[in-house]
Amino acid sequence: MTDKKTATNNSDSAMHESQLRTEQSIVRLTFWQTILSVVGVVIAVIALYAALTESSAVRRQTSAAVWPYVQLVLLNHHTDESAGFTLGFKNVGVGPAKMQDVRISVDGNVVRDWSELVASVDPDSNAAINRSYISDRVLRPDETVVVFNTQNADLVQKLVDAIRRPRGVINYCYCSIFDECWLIDTSKESTNPEPVEFCPEFSSDTYVN
Repeated sequence: MTDKKTATNNSDSAMHESQLRTEQSIVRLTFWQTILSVVGVVIAVIALYAALTESSAVRRQTSAAVWPYVQLVLLNHHTDESAGFTLGFKNVGVGPAKMQDVRISVDGNVVRDWSELVASVDPDSNAAINRSYISDRVLRPDETVVVFNTQNADLVQKLVDAIRRPRGVINYCYCSIFDECWLIDTSKESTNPEPVEFCPEFSSDTYVN
């Protein structure tokens, strides 16, 4: 009877040890599975970060490769033989520029076309004027568009005085092909392009020429 009881106890002990070893194996397996899962998540996060960083770098490189830079062109000369005044815009960047609205004001009053511009400085002038439109136009790299031009000697100096700061203020905005936009305000000390989310609409104040 004692031998049978001892054999039963030994069997129970062996079963308990077997269960214990099984539980320990499961715990170890669960631990390594957890470690591998964490490592997998870390690797995925690193891969995602690398992909986003690379994508951002490619985006910046691509944007730089098509970056427009539109400068205001103001030219004038006045001699005994000839005179001339030119107002225009030139894209000195490496990509096309999508011109948006342009606003011109003299002495705080908005001028919407060439006739108002001339009238603002010489109401009685009948000078010959050359003109072209600029709003909603695409400028190729190194392209210049002359918006307003005259060779009338009487009018030239008056226009120069009117357009020059602080009397004259010109605002214009343009965008790249990726719809990155820049705004220029000649009333400010710095005429560097100011990045903006989107170009403002000048509506009825737009210079239409």
